[in-house]
Amino acid sequence: MRQGRGHGLVCRTCQTPEEAAEALLKSAYLDYSNAVVGSDGAVRVASFGGWHSVQVAHHPLVDDPDIHLEVTVNKSRLLIAVAAHSDAGLQAVFADGPCTTVAREALDKAGARPQNRRISVRPLDDWPHDIVILAEDHALYADGEGRGELVLGYAREMNPQLLDAFAPWAADAMRTHMKTAPEGRPASLSGNTASALPAPRLERRPAAAPDDGLVVGGPAWQRFWFGHDGQDSTPEAKFDFTAALRQFRTRVMHDSGAAQNLDQEHGLSWDELTADQHEQMHVPGPTAADPGLDVAAMMLRTRTEDWTWDGAYARITPHRLTEDLTDLRPTDVSALRWGLVAPKAFTPDRRLSPQSRPTHALAAVTTTAAYLAVDHTHFIPESLALDVATTAALSASNRAALRLPGPWAMVLHEPVPLATIQADDEELETLLDGEQAPGTGHAALGGVLAAHPDHTLDTTLGLVLMTSVHAQRGRLWYLQPAAYGDHGAGRLLYSYAAQLAFAKWRKAPAPPAQERGKPGSTKALKRLAKHPDARAGALHRMNLLDYTPPPAEPRPPADATSSSGADWEYGTWRRASWTENTRIGIRDENGNLVGPVYKDGAIEGVTYTRGSVFRPRSRIRPDLPLRPDTRTVYRIGLPPTPMSPGHRTGGMR
Repeated sequence: MRQGRGHGLVCRTCQTPEEAAEALLKSAYLDYSNAVVGSDGAVRVASFGGWHSVQVAHHPLVDDPDIHLEVTVNKSRLLIAVAAHSDAGLQAVFADGPCTTVAREALDKAGARPQNRRISVRPLDDWPHDIVILAEDHALYADGEGRGELVLGYAREMNPQLLDAFAPWAADAMRTHMKTAPEGRPASLSGNTASALPAPRLERRPAAAPDDGLVVGGPAWQRFWFGHDGQDSTPEAKFDFTAALRQFRTRVMHDSGAAQNLDQEHGLSWDELTADQHEQMHVPGPTAADPGLDVAAMMLRTRTEDWTWDGAYARITPHRLTEDLTDLRPTDVSALRWGLVAPKAFTPDRRLSPQSRPTHALAAVTTTAAYLAVDHTHFIPESLALDVATTAALSASNRAALRLPGPWAMVLHEPVPLATIQADDEELETLLDGEQAPGTGHAALGGVLAAHPDHTLDTTLGLVLMTSVHAQRGRLWYLQPAAYGDHGAGRLLYSYAAQLAFAKWRKAPAPPAQERGKPGSTKALKRLAKHPDARAGALHRMNLLDYTPPPAEPRPPADATSSSGADWEYGTWRRASWTENTRIGIRDENGNLVGPVYKDGAIEGVTYTRGSVFRPRSRIRPDLPLRPDTRTVYRIGLPPTPMSPGHRTGGMR
């Protein structure tokens, strides 16, 4: 006994080789010198760089009015420092649990007030690896310009265990530029839920690719999805996500039958619930002990039958999802839809905090929307996925002519990186020439679109099926809400709508008949899944894009005054696009043209019609080299002087 504590001594010669090896490994990564004894008498030992407790502490950095927060680890304790001038909204950067609780209590004690500031994430060059700060943007930029946002700054060589202190969206954005981030392993389908919205991990990008700038939560990320970054002061230039999501959520409630169930089973009208109850999809109980009504789980339960069938098929399908989700097949839609939520999402969870309920509700709404499209699911083959995802913006007349095949439709294709989707013509040319697309990182797999009763496109909100890698949970996918428009995600949604409206789709064959076995049994389904028609999507009612290239015959000669291209120095790529009012050859039952389309004898209505035609990307003047990439990519960094109280540092290079 020493000071009232029992100590055990182990004879090294008495240890087995396995025990000795285990002790040696533990001593290498566990910090026994800073172990503590909990109230239950158990000893808590943290790994080096980790912590076993969270505490409030003072740090001289936060004496600077430009610094709102400082986080570090010392002696296996996570220390959080704030001040009275701190924005109380900064608690949103912390992970649920002790970190959020301690931060909130510290902010309340300091008298901090919420200022509703937007928070972005940026790496700092030559910054201490064990310190994370939240500072005013003008304090970190050389121009000293205030953009009205707070910046979460960290070192590229940051202690990776610090990531556990931050919310998923912040941790994943920080991991994007870290050099010490641990690699994730593939997760099981049951672990792939949408609870990490809206910030998946961006894995390593191609070394020679231009910087995509899509830092999760940053201005470029916001512009890609919604067309603005919140900095434009013109109200009409902004997309009101809150209003759009409210309208989208209401439609899903009614189309799924959940609104009717809410009325019939609980006597509640969805339209009469408060805005907070809509956002959280939860009706509180009359007392604190009453968990209330989980409307999100109730909505998901309207899709239980389809979700259960998808799960059964995903477990027995002959084709398994690959680690990077490439080589997708039409039947993979079952595994992808099933993996959008975990089984526990279908049952009420009284442990959910008010802060977590909006995320739970969003996952329920987007997953239900995907299942509403179960009768109108469409698969784009690998050869056309990149062209569809990078199609040029549609003309106004083509947008007006869009008609969807049903009230809800889903599109599925091979992963296409967001860096490629958002690229302008010059960047896309560089990516195509370097064969850097597709690659790793954030990638789109398809989308979910809605239509009005007259089949015109409902542009309230669209969903893009995204995939990425999470450090702890491995490969995951989720449905990301997006606005329609001329920005990256908006063009992508319109491109999906154009394919659904103008392209030719081949219907799936009739489902094969079950020859033997108990109907609905796993063995029977396994036999059916091996049938060629089932592999072609028969059981999933999958429509396949049936692209027929335009006729090979040339158009009439162009005007003689047009440029012949003889003086061109470089070739180029022309991205995929949709034409309008273009001649379309009429074909017979064998797929052969019935007559000329452009030559003499072409008759409108007899040998051709007019409409919108899809033109895949094409190489212009392939006999010439592509223009060399001479663009300059700017990166934000800091000089090698650590930040000190009252001292502004910066440097954009």
